[in-house]
Amino acid sequence: MGLPEALVRRLRAGELWHAVLLVGEPSQAERAARWLAQALLCEAPRADAPCGSCRSCAQFSAGSHPDFWASGEEGLKAGDVEALQAWLATKGHGPRKVYALHGADEMTPVAANRLLKTLEEPAPGTYAILTAKSRQSVLSTLRSRSFTCLLSASPPFLSTDPSSISVVARAASAEDPSFAGFMERVIEWTETWLRGGATPWEMAASWQSIAKDVPAEDGLLLLAEWLRELMRVRAGGQAERFANWQEAARRIAPILEVEQYAACVQAVMEARLRLQSHVALLLNLEQMCVRLREVTTSW
Repeated sequence: MGLPEALVRRLRAGELWHAVLLVGEPSQAERAARWLAQALLCEAPRADAPCGSCRSCAQFSAGSHPDFWASGEEGLKAGDVEALQAWLATKGHGPRKVYALHGADEMTPVAANRLLKTLEEPAPGTYAILTAKSRQSVLSTLRSRSFTCLLSASPPFLSTDPSSISVVARAASAEDPSFAGFMERVIEWTETWLRGGATPWEMAASWQSIAKDVPAEDGLLLLAEWLRELMRVRAGGQAERFANWQEAARRIAPILEVEQYAACVQAVMEARLRLQSHVALLLNLEQMCVRLREVTTSW
């Protein structure tokens, strides 16, 4: 995820600043903000990540956590800040409330000024996460009221998402009925797509069918991690996180080049981000599969 060590230390110690400004590439910053928000709301946080299995994490993954607010994907306006302030005035369901505002460097001056009082007088247990591409473009008064964290410049989508740790573990466990046999279906789906055996629309419908019992975001996160594993094997490494499927990884990995797998991971993670914008699931999957087909046929 590339989060600064100082931020992670404070998070683990329960001493996180009430407002954090994450500066980096937009999709990377948004993923970091979601991970940080989930970690703050997790009912059983671990040393390295939110647990991924408590009631809070389940609500967060489903996009229905009552104590999390996010806005700014289409530009932050004064109305967004007013809606946020109204939400903050309501009683929370748990001990913490977390909000994420994306594009703090592009928000209107009116919105920025209205946000100032909220940052100056935070309610107990309330955390603000702001994201921006450029620190210098954020209003100086906003910068002065939040702790700036520069995200590492690692290529987007290529670093393992910490929240995938629990998802991969559940897929490999025989104790979680919702994931029973899911990896085998993912492998079959991947091989069908890579060998050109179906149209993007057929593949989208197929994915929706095989992942019907798994939370949509978890299913796509697992697919992205499987593609990262194939990329690792294609580069000459061993299957590490999917060791139980080492043979399948070796069989499938040679179909694409490393760069193609990287582009496929990006397409899947972008589809996962679109879920948070309430894009219709099948339409989102169709867009993803069209992009995947483009990657496999245009190189």
